[in-house]
Amino acid sequence: MEVHLGHLRRVLEVMRANKLYANIDKCIFASPEIKVLGCFVSNVGVRGDPEKAKAVAAWPTPRSQKDLRKWLGLANYLHKYSAGYAGLARPPTTRI
Repeated sequence: MEVHLGHLRRVLEVMRANKLYANIDKCIFASPEIKVLGCFVSNVGVRGDPEKAKAVAAWPTPRSQKDLRKWLGLANYLHKYSAGYAGLARPPTTRI
């Protein structure tokens, strides 16, 4: 906790020196995990948002090239959390 407080102090000092301000309602302190840009970040690493994975799984079957592009865009957002994503995405990508 002391290390966290030291880092926090330093960040706030730099912000103050540069006249930057944080919205206290959006600040999260001393949390084991936080959501940032659709991912969860912790001291262990970064993991994808399970809600995004559910959205990919629940997406209706693409009926057109435009629908397929939309689905691949959403699926690609989570590619770094999926082992073998390139192999899974290759067959649908060839249909575009």
